[in-house]
Parts: sequence; C-alpha cells; structure tokens
Amino acid sequence: MPYSVISTEKGILSAVINTLLGPALVGPPTNVRVEATSNTSVIVQWDFDGGPVDGFVVRYMHEPNQRREDRWISRTVQNSATRHLPISQLTAHKPYAFCVMAIKNNRQGACSDPPTIIKSVTPEYMVTDLEVVWKTSQSVNLRWKYDGPQPVGFYFNHTGRKEYFDQTMTLKTMTTPGYKRELDGDRTEFLLTSLRPYMLYTLHVGVYSPATKRYYWPQEVEVMTDPTAPPYVAPPIIMAGDYKNGLIPVHLQPSTEEYGPISHYWLIVLPGNFTPENVMNLEPIMLQRLTDEKRKALAKQISASPTKKFKREADWVDEDVIENKRMRRDIPSTAYVTARLKPEDLRGNKPFMIGDEKMYDGFTNFPLEPNNKYRLMMRAFAKEDKNHQLKQRPPMSENPAKLYSDSDLSEIFSTQRGLRGSGKAGGMWLLGPMIALLIIGLLIGMLVCWWLRCNKKSAGRGHRHGSITKVALGGNIMNGGPGETSKLLSSDYGRPIMNPYEQMNSSGCMESSLDLYPMPASHSRMANYGPVPVPVPCLPTNGGVIANHSVAHPIIPITELASHIERLRLNNNSGFQMEFESIETGQNYTWDHSNMDYNKHKNRYANVVAYDHSRVSLTNAEEVSGGDYINANYIDGYDKPKTYIATQGPLPETFADFWRMVWEEGSATIVMLTNLEERSRVKCDQYWPTRGTSVYGNIHVTLLETMVLAHYTMRTLRIQCSDEPEVREIRLLQYTAWPDHGVPDHPTPFLIFLKRVKTLNPPDAGPIISHCSAGIGRTGAFIAVDIMLERLRYESTVDIFGCVTALRGQRSYMVQTEDQYVFIHDAVLDAVNSGSTEVPAAKLHQHLMQIRSMDGHGVSGIEMEFRHLSTLKWANTRCAVANLPVNRHKNRQISVVPFDSNRIILRAIPGVEGSDYVNASWVDGYRERGAYIATQAPMEQTIFDFWRMIWEHECAIVVMLAGNIELNRGDCIEYWPLENGTQVGNLVVEPLAEYNMPQYVMREFRLSDIQSGLSRTVRHFQFTDWPEQGPPKSAEMFIDFIQQVHRTKAQFGADGPIAVHCISGAGRTGVFVALSILLDRMRLEHVIDVFTTVKLLRTERQSMVRDKEQYEFLYQASLEFLSSYDQYAPS
Repeated sequence: MPYSVISTEKGILSAVINTLLGPALVGPPTNVRVEATSNTSVIVQWDFDGGPVDGFVVRYMHEPNQRREDRWISRTVQNSATRHLPISQLTAHKPYAFCVMAIKNNRQGACSDPPTIIKSVTPEYMVTDLEVVWKTSQSVNLRWKYDGPQPVGFYFNHTGRKEYFDQTMTLKTMTTPGYKRELDGDRTEFLLTSLRPYMLYTLHVGVYSPATKRYYWPQEVEVMTDPTAPPYVAPPIIMAGDYKNGLIPVHLQPSTEEYGPISHYWLIVLPGNFTPENVMNLEPIMLQRLTDEKRKALAKQISASPTKKFKREADWVDEDVIENKRMRRDIPSTAYVTARLKPEDLRGNKPFMIGDEKMYDGFTNFPLEPNNKYRLMMRAFAKEDKNHQLKQRPPMSENPAKLYSDSDLSEIFSTQRGLRGSGKAGGMWLLGPMIALLIIGLLIGMLVCWWLRCNKKSAGRGHRHGSITKVALGGNIMNGGPGETSKLLSSDYGRPIMNPYEQMNSSGCMESSLDLYPMPASHSRMANYGPVPVPVPCLPTNGGVIANHSVAHPIIPITELASHIERLRLNNNSGFQMEFESIETGQNYTWDHSNMDYNKHKNRYANVVAYDHSRVSLTNAEEVSGGDYINANYIDGYDKPKTYIATQGPLPETFADFWRMVWEEGSATIVMLTNLEERSRVKCDQYWPTRGTSVYGNIHVTLLETMVLAHYTMRTLRIQCSDEPEVREIRLLQYTAWPDHGVPDHPTPFLIFLKRVKTLNPPDAGPIISHCSAGIGRTGAFIAVDIMLERLRYESTVDIFGCVTALRGQRSYMVQTEDQYVFIHDAVLDAVNSGSTEVPAAKLHQHLMQIRSMDGHGVSGIEMEFRHLSTLKWANTRCAVANLPVNRHKNRQISVVPFDSNRIILRAIPGVEGSDYVNASWVDGYRERGAYIATQAPMEQTIFDFWRMIWEHECAIVVMLAGNIELNRGDCIEYWPLENGTQVGNLVVEPLAEYNMPQYVMREFRLSDIQSGLSRTVRHFQFTDWPEQGPPKSAEMFIDFIQQVHRTKAQFGADGPIAVHCISGAGRTGVFVALSILLDRMRLEHVIDVFTTVKLLRTERQSMVRDKEQYEFLYQASLEFLSSYDQYAPS
C-alpha cells in the first residue's frame, strides 16, 4: 500500500544520529512514511530488506529544528515482521521528525537517514467517525465521514476470525481471507453482505487518490456478526436393545457451534406418521403449548385412575392395554418436548433413555404409550449474543436470523413388545392361548366354508367378487404368501406401497401396480408400453418407504436449496453420502430380454441391463430372435411420459439398431456425454459418418455440418429409411468438457449445453436420446438436472432424491456415483442462483433500455446484475501455489492470482523453487478450450517467466491493454526490446517490425530458443486508446481491434492461445475475452448473455470484468456490433 512522505530534511539531524549509533550491524530501513491519523496520533511505516533482525526502534522528536539530542523518544517494535507502528499522545498541529532503525543481536543499526519530517500533526486523507450502524448474522452496515481534500475515493477491506467447537467437540479456528473493494468518493455508507455468522470481523475504510493511485492509512473497527442456528443437527439414532420397561435408548450427537454457541437442545417426540412438513413451521411457542397440553392430559388421566400407572416391568404392555386404549382417546396424538438438554449433556456416548419419567430442565420425559409408532427430532437453539448488541436494529427488509435448527426425523420405532429383540422367555406363556385361538379360528373357518357352500346356489348370477383389486391382489396360498388384505402395505405416511416379496414373486398385482405409480394419469394413458408383471415402484414424494427402508427426504423449497446443500456438504459430504447410499438401486425388476443369449453381445457392459418393463422395443417384422432388443429404456420427464431414452454408447454390432430406434421413435436430438476414448479406453464407437453418407442397416445417415465449440460439438445429420421417401434432420450434440475422471469443476458450461439442447429440440419431436458409455451415470445426471429445471418452471421446489429414485425405477443404476449426485445439486443451485439471462439478439436494444432504468432505490438493472456476480460462490478456487512464500513477490495484486485448477504451469528449472509458477490462467473461448491465457503485466522479476510462457505454450499473439499513461506512471514496463535483440534466460527476443495504428500498435518479434535453435514469430498488439478511467470511449474501435487480433491469428495459422494482459490481468483482460466470446456467440446463435459469460470467466480467474462500467460496456459494445447488421437493428 503506497503512502506519501510529507517532507524530509537533510543534514540537520543526520550527523547527530550517526554519531550516536556508531558502527551498525545492519543497514537502516528505507522508505519511511508518516501519516497523521488524528490531531494527536500518527502511523509510521517503513520497508526493510536487510535480512533477519530481532526488531525495530522508532525514534521521534518534537520541534526538530531545536537539534536537541535529549528530545528523541524511542518506541520498540519487537516483532521483526512488523513494518508499521502507531504513535499517539502527540501535540496537535506541530512538526515532528521520525527515523527507524533495526535491532540485531541487541545492537541497534543505523537510523534511517535523512529523518522524515511531518510539518503538522493534522490528518488530511483520513475518514472519521467510522461506525457500525447495524448488523445481522450475514451483513454489516458501515458509515463514516470525510471532509478532506477532493477528489478522492474510498477503499474497504476486512478479515475475519473465530474459534468454535465442531460437532466432535474439537476446538477449531476459522479465518477469512482479506477482501478489498473500492468505492466512489460520494459514498459514506457501505453494506457488507455474505458474511459468516458469529465471526469477529476487522473492518478498514481508507481514502485513496484516483489521480495518484495512493492508498492512505485506514480507520479500523471490529464487529461480531450475530449468531444463527447451527447449519446441521444430527437426527437421534435409535439404539439396539430389548426395550424392557418401555424405555427406548437413543444416541444424541452435539451440533457444530460454527454459527454461534449452542444454548440448549430440545428432544422432541413425534407420532410415527409425521413427516418433515408437519414440523417445518412448528414454532417453539406452539411446541411449548403442545407439551403443556400433553402434561395436563396425563395429569387428568392419572387423577381419573390413580391406581393405573404405566409399569416398567417385563410384561408392562399387557396389564393395562385395555385401560390405556380407552384413555388414549383423551391424549392428543401430536408432537411434544420430552427433554431440554444442555450442550454438555450430549458429550460422551452415554445413551439417553426415552420414557424414564424424569424431569429435564422443566420438561417431563413422559413414558411412551404402548403399541404406538414414534419418531424423534432434535432442535438446537443458538445462544442469543447480548454482549455485542448495537443500539440500532436492522431495517425490516433484513430478515432476522433464525435461532434454532431442526434435525431430520429419526427412523420410526415402535413400543410394541417384542418388535426389536424381545427375549424368548418373555413370550413363552403366550404359546398356549395362541394355539387355542388357532383351533377356534379353524373351527370358525370350517363353519363359514360350510355356510358358503350351502348358500352358493342362492347367489344366482351376481358378481362373484366385490372388488377387482382384491382379485388382482389375491394371495398364493400354496406358496404360503400373504393373504389379500396384507398384500397392500401402508407406508408410514398412509400411502399404499408394495411389499418387496410380492415385487419378486407375486403374479397377480398387475392391475394395482399402475394405481400405485404416483404420476399424472396421462402417463399411463399415453405410454405405449403396457403394464408388466412386476409393479412400478411407489416413488415417495416426501419421505417414504422403498423396499421397507425408511428414507426421509423432504422436498426442498428453492429458497432453502443453498442451505440444504451446505448441510449435506458438512463433514466431507457425509450428508450427500448418506442420502445417495440410501437410494434404492432399483434392481427389483426383471431384465429377461437383456439376459437372453442372443442379446448378451449387444450389451456394452454385462451388468448394465435394460429393465423389461420400460425397455425400448424395436419393430421386428422378420421375427428374428432378439430383433426387437436394444439396451435402452424410456425415461419419463417432469410432466410427460417417455421424454427421454437413456441408452448405452452404441457398439459396432448395434449401430443399425441404434439408428432404427432414432427413426422409429421420431427423435430429433441425440445427446452424447462422452468422448470416443477416455484415459486410453474406448468409451463409445463412432456411429456417424466422418464425411458424406454411411448406411447402417436400412438407415442412410449423412453428415451435413460439424460445429466444434469450446465445451461441445454439434453435428447436423440427415437420415432416411430405405423403405420411405421421408427425410429428417437430426442434431447430435456431444458434450466434450466432461472430464475423464469425476465431474466438471463448474456446472455453468453444462447448463449452457443443456439450454442449447432444449432450444434446438423441436416441441413435437420424439424422445431426446441420451447416452454416455453405459448410459446410466452422466446420462442420469443430464436427465435429472433437466427434469429439475423443468419442474422449477412450474413449482418453487426441487426433489433431487425423489427424482433419482424415479430414474432408477426405469433404468438400473441411474446416477452412478456420489460425485454425480452432488453435481446435480450444484447444477440446479447454479441455475437457481443465476436465473435465465439469455437475450435474443433482436431484442437486445429493448432489453438494454429496461435494465438501464432505475428502480425506486436508484439502482439500475445492470448494477443489480453486476452486484449479483459478487455473491456467487465457485468451487475449486484454491490459490495455494500462488500464495506460496516463494511466489508471492511475483504477483502484482494479491486479489488477482490464478486458481490451482487452471493455472499456467511452466517447465520447472532444476534447483529453482517456484520456477513453474507464473501469474497466468487458462481461459476458455467460445469455440476453443484454453483459447486464451489471461495474465498480469510482467514485472522486472517476471519478464523471463513471461517469455518462457509465450515460448512453452506456443503463443503467437500477445495482446496488451495498457497504454502510455500506464507506462509513464510505472504501472507497466516495456518488457520487449526497442531496437536490438535481447537475451532473456535461454530465449532471445528480436524486434522485426512495428506498425502504428490510430488505436493500437502492432509489433512483430522473433522469439528464439538458444538450446534448440528453433524460432517463432510473435505478434504483439498494444491497445493504446483505453482511457485512465472507465472503458474505451469507442466500442466500435475496440471491436475492430478484437477482430483484427483474431483475423491475424487465423491468417497466420497460429494454433496456440492468445495471451492477454492489462495490469492485473483481470479487468480490461476480462473485457477483451468476454467481448470476443459475445461476438462469436451472436454470430452463431443470435443470442447474447453477458451475465453468464462474465460468470463463466470468473470461474477461471478472479475479478474478470472488474467494475460496473466495464460490465455495462459489454452490453453497449454488443449493441453497437448488432447495429451494423440489418437483421438485428431495432425496429
């Protein structure tokens, strides 16, 4: 941070200082600066590069003209890393002299010479009255005053730190990295958002001069954000046991205190048929009221029958069963709080016993009612922070923090005797009565049969069965199967479901299976494939039972999606892991056709099969064995059956079947989610012609056009069946940016691809055919994301768990890995956060007029878009390599460094640590991945690294977005030779030619490698017309510059990336790359999406397109580009 030296004097004090100190072990500090921070205080700063020292001494003197040595006052700085010292209790408006010396081995070095003189302790460029006006758990409102020299701007930065206990009661420390932002000089208030709850933030506001780019010492204030509810509460775990005496042992786990200390927990007992929706809006006051009613009802029950109490003995469920059933009608069957627990009560592994009738901080742990089903829930309360409250409350528009969080519901448990591990001895006495009852039942049955036979003739011709459903569900007595009344089970939420035993063995449940399938009636009416001998799974919409395994998965409102995903990410994605592993594989269905000997060779993988009930059946006019088989399944969409076909990557022996399926299904779009080879393994065989026409069976396929873009390739094909005159056009869209291993780092390119697929697919076309290699993993992710986004068009909720469960009911193992399951969540969240910002080119003028208009608060739509960019979070944004001590000096700005995931890597020089690092990032273009290198302007110490990067990565074009203003000011240096060649390391740079244009200069250099003897021509474009403030004055001229750069690259056949730099490699560099992408996309797709383009760039490099003016310039330049084409001109 640069500072001004107010004045220095030579000669007056130098001799005195040097005489006093004598021979010095270390040299003096340099660049001593002094600034007044108030009328009685200053801040002294210095630089020091003289090696290791023990500390520093700052000496200062009032009235330095008096030359009295005894007037020097010393202040010691014991931390050798410190480079500043505040000094207070000075005399206002008086002059002072300052010098700084280093200490080593208890000896003082020479004092900085000449001393730095401040003529008056009077603050000039300093904000005053900095205060926190109000705060919430995630935001802080700052206010300050300034009456110093103008014009100026303000800068703001903050850091945060806190200590807390995590869910394992381990003390953790969390810090937030520095954040810096510049503000206009007319701003004296700033709202800081996206903060972390209950974190101590140190906030700085200072003054900077736009003219000199000097940043003056800031004022500081500390604030603790408000606490809020913990991000995750673990559900109670029902422990194994014999449940004697009606006591249920449960394991309770503490919550993390990351969002603030926990005050207490409520352990809540719920009826077994409760779902998360039943308790979602159950406020504490209502729970307290329900608990009081429970207490009163029990008291009334006991007073009515004082001799009847719940017994906690071995036979406790039998003696009072009748009495309890009678009295239970008077007890509300609802939720109640059974215990209030302190955080320390949850430490250790001691189980908590439900129903022990003890008092827990004002709540009675009531005994559970016999023969009932229950669930449990934990509610964690954050402790209200009364020590850091402010006088002013936040405005009504700021939602108050919720101070409690609920766990998921526990598994259902029952108080029925013997349900879980009851002993044999306790039930032996029942054997005799049971045998007697069985004999009586058989006698009654015989009498009933005799009566029915006697009355058979009197039945006449009436209906033999009162219910078709009962006939369909009739039990198989010979096999000992369940009777008809037990065929239909009831889930814990009252929904009918099928027993897995019947799913595998029952032959008579065909009619009811469609009734159990929870989808619109139109699905079963429109589907071409009929009911099958196995039931389609009942897909729970809100926590259901699949194959007798209880799975709680609430439907998520989009307003809670981000926090829901954060909870699942806790503990290294443990929430995602548990949820994903609980999804049924779906392998309760038959796949007989896949298992036929004559079909096995058509399966790419032996264990990836096509279920019989949803498989695509081809026509088989010649009745060849297996002629109707292809490894493909219909997949229902959000509100339409058979929206998709999920299939494997075609094999050479199935090419004809694949194209026959495309023809018979009337499909117009094929989505390919794999490369032909990945990691040296064949993932899919090429089933389309490289050029011209190929014939697959009786289908003629002609390649019309191939368009290769950065993240996907689009092929336009024409197909025709030999027996028919009709010709159809098919689009094959291949997503090429899915990595060989894992999932994409960012979902934005995938969402752009998905939008393109949906746009190009005709509304009356057949199913979208999607395949990867096996047709289950990436294909499942693609379909799940599309279904969820389609759902969001009509609803404000998502249910990814339910969606994947449904997919697995139609094709095995859909969504193959946990990473893919996480990616679906990330993609949906990214779409929710960003919305749809794509605009047809023809409507850009109208759209720009709308977003330039101000709302009631004086904020334009463009500004709101740009602000929203800063609220988005990206994955894989670690910058560990850039921040290594050996590399820090190579960065111009600590806020603009490359991410580890896409940084440019140089060839390491043996023995030179950090020699593989340069501050540069790979950036994708519209047509090519890694089309650009975004980098900072070279510094003296990085010129060799810069030219090494140009050589090693074969850059033939360098774009420089800094002019003479920046060169004269020293913000950028001339890193190229002007007349003669110069050697940089093992490279030689020779100037060949220079062409001066009105807005730019184009230079040609020969770059040669001494070791290999090879050389290349590098063309250097320097745009000189960028003003000191704001974007280029002429969008037309800048567009012409961009086009000239790309024309030159194409003209000379350069294959390497274009290296682009400004000062930091972010602001102007981002504008150049973003506008290049926007122009390309407008030419090809006739749409524009500034927001998504900039968002995508920011996933590749920090702060790309740095301010609102640059962001708005992208809109304006795009409009001017379109105005030159008649078809886009506004009417």
